[in-house]
Amino acid sequence: MKCVRLPLLRRDFLMSNVDTELLVRHHSECKDLLIEALKYHLMPEQRGVLSNSRTRPRRCEGASPVLFAVGGGSLFAIHGDCEAYDTRTDRWHMVASMSTRRARVGVAAIGNRLYAVGGYDGTSDLATVESYDPITNAWQPEVSMGTRRSCLGVAVLHGLLYAAGGYDGASCLNSAERYDPLTSTWTSIAAMSTRRRYVRVATLDGSLYAVGGYDSSSHLATVEKYDPQVCSALSLLFISGQVNKKINSARKVFKESMVGLCNLNRDRRSVIANHQ
Repeated sequence: MKCVRLPLLRRDFLMSNVDTELLVRHHSECKDLLIEALKYHLMPEQRGVLSNSRTRPRRCEGASPVLFAVGGGSLFAIHGDCEAYDTRTDRWHMVASMSTRRARVGVAAIGNRLYAVGGYDGTSDLATVESYDPITNAWQPEVSMGTRRSCLGVAVLHGLLYAAGGYDGASCLNSAERYDPLTSTWTSIAAMSTRRRYVRVATLDGSLYAVGGYDSSSHLATVEKYDPQVCSALSLLFISGQVNKKINSARKVFKESMVGLCNLNRDRRSVIANHQ
């Protein structure tokens, strides 16, 4: 049973099916594995500590990385179409379009699913979220965020999707929230000290970093750090007006994640996400 990835099962299934199984109840090692899985669900801020082979989805042997370009806008339109780049064939190909047209959207991958978060549809800023399954080549709706966000920063840390900053149609935001795909719930976390639109978010050594952006009056060179284990507010890491120049969309690559922008021949794509 130690080879079964119990932490990746839904909590209601663990309680109604696994916990009621007599073999599990009468075997101490099986009970320990169930407790481990329940801790993973009940303490999302500790998932970095609880991480092991059972908390990580399996990867198909021989699978190669795929790069996705999602949504974006051209001169006169907002797009919902998506493309994928196959590193084996060195080719781009079209995949299923999103159900909603999205520019200024946040994109990130968790396991074998790609998430499109918020954005702007040409009329309003969005709180809606949808996910893409490359096996079925289909998008499906997910639970919406608590706040409308375009020009937001997104990143994945310990299987949780973080959305920070952005623009809600009226003002730049400093709020942030976290999505747990195992429970399909969004939870507000500590707000940043600075409002940031066009912010870039990445992870490094178990922490979340918010880099640069625009606060409605000036372009930013500041960076903030969030530690989910202590649930601390995104605190100021450093300020430097000499970091190249103050840029609107800070482009930062950390060792454990990739954030970027891409201009394709036909349309301007707002976000690229690396999916393996």
